Amino acid sequence: MARTLRAVAVAALLSGFWLASGAAMAAAGPGDAPVYNPATKSYFQMLATTGRHGNWPESLEQAQALTYKGVRGRLAVINTPEVHEFVMRNFDVSREMWIGLRYWCEFRLLEWVGLRPFSPGDEDRFQAWHPQWSRANQFCPPNATGPGAFLAVYYQPISSNAALWQAVRTGKGFGRMLVEFPTGGE
Repeated sequence: MARTLRAVAVAALLSGFWLASGAAMAAAGPGDAPVYNPATKSYFQMLATTGRHGNWPESLEQAQALTYKGVRGRLAVINTPEVHEFVMRNFDVSREMWIGLRYWCEFRLLEWVGLRPFSPGDEDRFQAWHPQWSRANQFCPPNATGPGAFLAVYYQPISSNAALWQAVRTGKGFGRMLVEFPTGGE
């Protein structure tokens, strides 16, 4: 208990400072310290995007520039129903937030940051898509190829305490992102 309180206190103290690592860290507000998920052995933290546009590529870069307990951050991987429920219980999902999923247009594959791509039709993979899977029917541009040819995925609120995934072109900006620090332990 004392160790957990000490960790929360240190995290709260550190979240108020800017890290000089080439990319600015968003200052987390009170109560926004990383939250531990024992199922994934990861810490999750909601942060404000600080990039010029608040888009997915900037948020990915921002997340990767952060560290917690010596582990580099990433946009959150929500690849099981348990992680999805953890996020719904522990974070304010009443506004859009970036997560670490993208849809590669050229290959028609989904990919969690840093993990192997998979088919959107793969029934063995957890998926929590909004009934309208893309925002305002934004699809891949015609003949989309190359490293920037993807749709970014975010949590779209459906109520004050529930959200589902939705895809959007990478230029769209949101003010929040969910970062995961996969520490492998407490």
